[in-house]
Amino acid sequence: MPRLPKRLRPVHWTVQSLEYGWPDEADPDVPIWISIARFDALWRRSDEYIAQAGGADDNQPEKYARAGQWLGSGKRTWMPVVGLDCDGLPTITDGRHRYLWMREHGAWSMPVAVSASQAEAVRALCGTRYRTSWFVPPRTRMLQPAILAGLGLAVAGLLWVARS
Repeated sequence: MPRLPKRLRPVHWTVQSLEYGWPDEADPDVPIWISIARFDALWRRSDEYIAQAGGADDNQPEKYARAGQWLGSGKRTWMPVVGLDCDGLPTITDGRHRYLWMREHGAWSMPVAVSASQAEAVRALCGTRYRTSWFVPPRTRMLQPAILAGLGLAVAGLLWVARS
């Protein structure tokens, strides 16, 4: 297992479905943990795969940035809703951009909401034993003038040392 980056941000997930936990619901959503690498390898074979968020195959590129802002805020977040299509491949019915943000920012696993009738099949395809959900936030960039000023001071210091 690779070393964990030091700048991890946890995500606090919750099931979106209002039916979750109601005993009279026929097929409530249940949370399961998936391996993002295994899920992505299977999702890649479907027609709805998004290779790059905001790219040509993403029909709602503005949602990716909003998902990142929301996840970065630390608020409770709805789990993506996952199911299986008629070919047995995983499909995301809600939460593609939340999933993409996690995938693109170094997450290894995450919980998803799956209907109870498909939970075992999804778990067998891409489930994982890891129960941590985090991402590595993008680094804040220093302004170019600040970098150049710092380099200028360093060069001035070297010249001063060289002359003395």
